[in-house]
This record gives sequence, structure tokens and C-alpha cells, in this order.
Amino acid sequence: MFRRKRIVRHIRYLIEEFMDNCGGTFVLVIVALVITGIVMKDTLSIEYNTYNQVTTYAGFDFPSKRDFPFHRGCLDVDEYLNDPEYTKMNASFVILTRNEEFEGVKRTMTSLEQHFNQWYNYPYVFLNDVEFTQEYKDKIMDLTNSTVEFGTIDELNWEFPEDVRNSFEFKQYIQDQNDRSVMYGGLESYHKMCRFYSGLFYKHPLVQKREWYWRIEPDVEFFCDLTYDPFYEMQRHNKKYGFTIVIPELYWTVPNLFRYTRSYINSNNLIVGSLWKLFTRSYKILDDEFVEEHSNEGLNDWINFEEEIDDKFSEMISVDHLIEFDPDDNDGIEYLVRKSKSKLPIVEDKFNDEEYNMCHFWSNFEIARVDVFDNDIYNGYFQYLEESGGFWKERWGDAPVHSLGLGMTLNLHDVHYFRDIGYRHSNLHHCPRNYEGDGNKYKGQLPYKHKEERFSRKVNSPDWQYDRSNEFGSGCRCRCPNKIDVEDSSYQCFEKWIGMIYFDKDEYNFELDGEWTGKVNGEKRFKQVKKDFLKYKQQEDSWANLGLKLGEAET
Repeated sequence: MFRRKRIVRHIRYLIEEFMDNCGGTFVLVIVALVITGIVMKDTLSIEYNTYNQVTTYAGFDFPSKRDFPFHRGCLDVDEYLNDPEYTKMNASFVILTRNEEFEGVKRTMTSLEQHFNQWYNYPYVFLNDVEFTQEYKDKIMDLTNSTVEFGTIDELNWEFPEDVRNSFEFKQYIQDQNDRSVMYGGLESYHKMCRFYSGLFYKHPLVQKREWYWRIEPDVEFFCDLTYDPFYEMQRHNKKYGFTIVIPELYWTVPNLFRYTRSYINSNNLIVGSLWKLFTRSYKILDDEFVEEHSNEGLNDWINFEEEIDDKFSEMISVDHLIEFDPDDNDGIEYLVRKSKSKLPIVEDKFNDEEYNMCHFWSNFEIARVDVFDNDIYNGYFQYLEESGGFWKERWGDAPVHSLGLGMTLNLHDVHYFRDIGYRHSNLHHCPRNYEGDGNKYKGQLPYKHKEERFSRKVNSPDWQYDRSNEFGSGCRCRCPNKIDVEDSSYQCFEKWIGMIYFDKDEYNFELDGEWTGKVNGEKRFKQVKKDFLKYKQQEDSWANLGLKLGEAET
């Protein structure tokens, strides 16, 4: 939902960027041009959804120094591969699947090979809790010219500890989640899968062999050609983790996950990364300096929302005025009585003045360094969660666990949004606009050249008919489904990503160390409330004096 205030911030951002480079002489002309461009819908390619009366994100582009598409549109793959600076990375695809899921895996691999791997030939790692059959292996290897490795998961990694899974409590919790219709909560196998992907998959020897991995799933579809090597570009741009979908989690799958996460952080005195803010909501409304100055008032406990500030300040000012200047002040007495009877407000999921906002990277798609998880902090975090029993007492998904764990250790600039990769899994999809090119560095939509005959596309066939290009697009030869993009259907999380990457100066009080600071200047706000209070008292005194004079006159 790209509201007007977001567009205003975008204008301000562009102005600031221009001022940094060019000075102010020319700025009024630029402001006029920017505003004119935003008013002209076609110029900026903003799409208006007449059904829900909002402007969509999917049709808009966002300039940012922190993150941007590695390349827009299509590259000549042969030129890219022959560039002397290019180096193939130590990486593989990783998929957890079963013998009976071959058809879904076939759809995924066929799409991935056609759109990317026919040119780059990265290997595959297949994992299963039982041995893959020889028939399955043969059929899989027929789908690619790349190396394929098959591995099994040791029972100690796949199964919950024996004393847990044989207990009445374990069965009761699983059944209870089923009875309450917690999504997949009644499926023991799903709990195992979430636990495995949360903290064990990267320990497998076949994954440990590589520095990078790209997670894939059965029944995945890719909509665009990827003509560059994402592993190499991640390395070249100092990125550690890449995603393509960010969405909110279902609350009842993780009601206590954040409680244990904050407990782990506190127990280990961790300083979280700036990525942490993407997944949390801060209840520190006032700046730290003002809160510290008035520590006896416990302001962070009493003020959880901005609209509560003025009332709390009015109480403080009225009580001080009562004590210091006017012991007969009725307003002050009322505030003092109310304060003595007040109960501390409780925000159910607030811990350390923070709350999990349910946003997470959808981990069905991940391109990342193995060591973003295989490190002391994340390994300790997983072990802490494991000991809590939350992977079976609740239905903690690997996506929120990954996201909160990454939030502890990564900063925003470590993460890359693969906006140019069109992707679908289950009923969620993201698909970018094609890029039309700028006539210089980026050529837009180059003709498709297959490396394997089975991936040839017949001219004038549906496979050859791509979506229209757009000057603000990023995709290469995309054919998008006629559905609402997840950028718009799950805008609550995507707009926070946009806010932090592009507009943090205004709303998010961005700090490199990741610590939240209050966004409201307490001293300034307090002075304004006090000024209004004194003005009110002066008016009250004036009316009182007028009443006395009128009374004396009548007498």
C-alpha cells in the first residue's frame, strides 16, 4: 500500500540525494519535475488497483544505496561467463524431499534448469530421511547435466529425541495443535521438517562441502530467465543472505518463539544487527535520553503508543504543579488520584520493549552463505530453542526461526532482495516487470539462446511471448501469472522492508548497531504539553478573576 506519505518520503529522499551532489540552486526545478512525474501515473508506472483503492508496490521502483538489483534485464550469458573477473562459486542447490515426490521435483528442476542452470551447471544436493531408490536417482540425473549428490539424514538429526517422541506430552501437544486447527500443527512430519531446516540442514556433510547454497522445494516454478550467477554477485557485493518473498507468519504457530528468542539474547548479552528491526516492533516511543532523565516515571512501561504521550505528560505536569505551586488545584488532585489507582498496562507479547511483528523471509527460497547459520551465535540459538521444546509444543517454522536468528547477526546491507527472480511455491508468487533497457549499459530484453536443445523455445510459441517491458522493471524475459504479486498481497512486511531500506531517516531511526531508539523527541514534546498546560491555567485564572469581579460588582 504505497500511501501518499510514502511518495512524499520518496520525493524527500530524491531531493536529499540531489542536494548532496549538486547544491540548492537548481533544486526547485528538480522538485517540480519529480512531483510532475509522480502525478503522471504512466511516467512512473505506478499501478492503481480500483478494487481496494490503493497504489501497488509491484509497479514501482525504489532507488537505494543499500540494496538494488545486481543486473537489470538480460545479460549475454557467454560474455558473462567469459569475463576474466568471473569465478564460479563453491555452491549447490539443496532440496529435502522423498521418493514419492518425484513429479514435484521434476517440475522444479525443469523450470530451474531452463531459466538458469542450463548455463551455469551448479550441482544438486538431495536429502531424505530414508535412502533414495535407484530408480529415483536415475530419473533425477536425467533432468540435469550437473552433478547430483544424494544423502540421508541420520535419525538423530531427523527425529526428536527418543524420550520426547515417546512421551505422552509430545503426543498430546501434537494432537492439541491439530484440534485447534493450527496449520500443519497436527503433522508430526512437518514439525520434524521445520526443526531440521531450522538448525540441522547446514550440518549435513554434503552441505558443509560448500560455501553457498540455494534452497529449492518440490513443485516450484520460476517465471524469468536468470542470466547472471547469483552466487558470484552475492560474493562480489558482500551480501550474505538473499530472499525473494517476505510475509507475515500465522500467530498461533509461534506464540512463544519471541519470548525464548529475547531470553537467549538477554542471557548472552548479544547486540543484535540492524536487520533485527525488520522483524520487530519497538515500544520505545520516546528517545532514550528523556526516558533516562525521568527514570522514576517508568515511561517505557506506561507509554506504549504515541497517542498515549500527551496524556501521560499532562499527568506528570499537573501533579508537579499541584505539589509545587497550587495544593488546591482540582485538576492536579484528579490526576494524582487517577495515578494512584492506575494499573500498569500490559502488552501481551512485549519483551524488552519489543514485540515480534510476525514478518519473516519465506525460507522456501534462500540463497545464502552456509556460515550465516553455521556460527556460534546461531548454533547456540537453535540449541536454546531445541531445549525449550517449542518445535513440538508449538509449530515453530524454520522461516521465522531463520529470520529472527539472522536478525541477531546480520545488518541490512548484508541482505539482498532478488526482486528480479520470478518465483512461485504453493499459492504465493512474486514476479517482476521486464526491464526495457537504457540503451547504454543495460540492454533490456536480449534474445533467448538455449544451451540444451530440450530447452529451445519456438518462435511465436507461448514460451517465446514475454511480458511487456518497463523502464522501472528488473526482470529478464519474464512471463508472469495474472495474479496479485506477494509484494501487494502481503504489503505489511514488504512496506517495512522498503521503509528500512529507503526511508529509515523519517520513520525507523536507523542505527547500525541495531538498537532501537525512540522516534519521538521527549523534551520537545514535553515542553509543548507544558506550554499548553500553562496557557490553560492562565485562561482558567483569568476566568476566575473575572468571576470574582462580577461577584463583587453584584454585591
